[in-house]
Amino acid sequence: MEAKEFSRYRELLASLAGPALRTVPPCDVQPDALTLGVPAARLLLEDDPDLYPSLRMGFETLALLGRDDAPMLADSFGHRRDVYQLFVLHLYLAAFVKHYESMSVTQWSACEDLVPAATESARRIDVYAATPPPAEDVAPTLWRALCLFETAVIQSRDTDIEWADAVVHQIVSHPGDGGALHAMEESESYDLWTYRELSGLHALANLALRRRSDRWAKRVQQIAAHHQATTQPDYTTSQPWGVFAFIWSGDTRLFADQQIHDAQTEGGGGLTPLASMLLADAAHVLSIFEV
Repeated sequence: MEAKEFSRYRELLASLAGPALRTVPPCDVQPDALTLGVPAARLLLEDDPDLYPSLRMGFETLALLGRDDAPMLADSFGHRRDVYQLFVLHLYLAAFVKHYESMSVTQWSACEDLVPAATESARRIDVYAATPPPAEDVAPTLWRALCLFETAVIQSRDTDIEWADAVVHQIVSHPGDGGALHAMEESESYDLWTYRELSGLHALANLALRRRSDRWAKRVQQIAAHHQATTQPDYTTSQPWGVFAFIWSGDTRLFADQQIHDAQTEGGGGLTPLASMLLADAAHVLSIFEV
């Protein structure tokens, strides 16, 4: 029954995200736009050789954006968040891993050569290998760990996988109140804390599946159950962060259903590019889970 449910959700998410992504215009004019991730997200849903050159160009842009003086990626509302670039980097790494065997030697070699520079910023997690990050850095640290793991798979670097594992271990070993992902600071708003929770949960669910970690999977389900029980729809957004984490357990799928509904109806304009990319990533993860 679970496999059938996962397949149903995968087909639903792909049917929503695919058409929406194909309507997003290229972001050549504004290289710091979040829509930089659209070609990679599309490649998670389809095998289109015409999109392969976009992987090289995307890695080139991400290498430039990884510099300390580069601007953060902006969404369609002009918001810039620290997890955006890491999410887009993850999309490119995942798309490259999925399709490199179908690419020409010239194409995959060019991408592989660019990966170290594009992922340099993701390596800045060594300080958290022995101590957990502060609450405001938990979500981006999980995204960096995911990107580091994906990079290590591409480059066959077992030591980097161990490094990423150590950082994630620190985070899952220090839960927030009630089983939440991380603690809430007294001075921050509930909606900001929730945003960090769900965006971090999205990365942790990817990591738990990729590393086949029962312990991390239990934390994913614990965090999802916490939000199912305590987070009101008013505190969620049209950005379905963590939707796969809520689909993972039958006990929390109502939350996923609400996220999918909100992503389609928020503002009356259909899926935003970010919502489309998040759903595409979730559909891709579900396809891995089914295997």
